[in-house]
Amino acid sequence: MGVVLAIAVAVALAALAGVLASGGHGQAAGTHGQNVGTRAPATWAPATRMTRAKYGGLPSWLPKSAIHTGQIARASEAHPALEIQGDTVSVELAGGHVDATAVGPEVPEEGRFPVPATTPCTFVVTFAGASRAMPIDPAAFGLIDDLGHVRHPRVTAMDGGPPPREIVPGGRPVSLKLHAVLPTGDGGLSWTPPGTGPRPIVAWDFVVEID
Repeated sequence: MGVVLAIAVAVALAALAGVLASGGHGQAAGTHGQNVGTRAPATWAPATRMTRAKYGGLPSWLPKSAIHTGQIARASEAHPALEIQGDTVSVELAGGHVDATAVGPEVPEEGRFPVPATTPCTFVVTFAGASRAMPIDPAAFGLIDDLGHVRHPRVTAMDGGPPPREIVPGGRPVSLKLHAVLPTGDGGLSWTPPGTGPRPIVAWDFVVEID
């Protein structure tokens, strides 16, 4: 079971990397499998099932999850990580590291009828504990929706102004807001730090719910 889940995670991250590297829109193309971080989080499709399964609790006869939530995962160019939104990832880069956390999406309102096909979404990405100065590049963030379409979100500071240009070592955490219009369903938010290869080092899956 663990091997199957690990393979599913690797395929999902490889697909995201391939679409982002192409710079286009359309269905995510499969690539060769890649290693992931020390954890084996759910891919985007199971994320919806996991969310809905919380209602009423899980049956006692189901196997216990081997995923340890609340722990900091690790990611690097050699070992990208796919996590769920809200998780913190310690990202190893050349000559340093930084902790990255993604939360969202926040939508304007729920319970609208008829349910709109798309809705504005806002994510918050926070960087902390940087060991060296690291540039912030808005183009380094990507969003992929349930249909495999890739978008590059509008990135701002928390107050809506221009984002800072870099993460300062030893300074306070830096939080950014990412804005995009997305359809309902599963999706993924990725970060490809400047100076690294074309594939994302870390990605977080999420679910857009507006019903």
